[in-house]
Amino acid sequence: MTGIRVYHGFRSPYSRLGLHMLVKAGLTAELIPFTGPPEGHKFDDPAANRLKLSYYLLDAPRMTMRLGLPIQPPNPFDVDMTTANKAAAAAELDGKGLAFAIAVSDARWGKGRDVSDLAVLEKCADEAGWDKARIETAQEDEDVAAVMQRHREMIAADGVFGVPFAVMGAQKYWGHDRFHILAEDVGGAAV
Repeated sequence: MTGIRVYHGFRSPYSRLGLHMLVKAGLTAELIPFTGPPEGHKFDDPAANRLKLSYYLLDAPRMTMRLGLPIQPPNPFDVDMTTANKAAAAAELDGKGLAFAIAVSDARWGKGRDVSDLAVLEKCADEAGWDKARIETAQEDEDVAAVMQRHREMIAADGVFGVPFAVMGAQKYWGHDRFHILAEDVGGAAV
């Protein structure tokens, strides 16, 4: 582990790009599903601001195509990410965090799938080489619940307000377009 923490969210197409950039740079990181900003801080939802949404709908496909990835907007767009986040935490515990997070992000943003659907998540587990039975067991797993609570504390301690968001020591990097700087700072491959 390089001492890098990366907060990611399946709701964000930019988070998907950041995960792919980690792979391209050859970096490893502790992956933390973003479950919202610290308590007492408002979430600035890009889909709630008409002007920001208009830009987002132009920019996300452009940036995705620049990385050579397919894009298909998810349908439905707003789904409960709790099941996917718990599964992601379990995958990280089992050493399959990055592979699973990429598979889920690609299912949502590359194939337009509903990642709140257990069958979709099980297919992602298969693609990641992870035991798909863990998707369901993770939902009630006490170790996963403890990790999720620790993640909430880390979100607050690191001041995470959006994704993707990387932390390395005192340095913070918000947005996939800052991950090339992260890679340079670590001495990873150019992205």
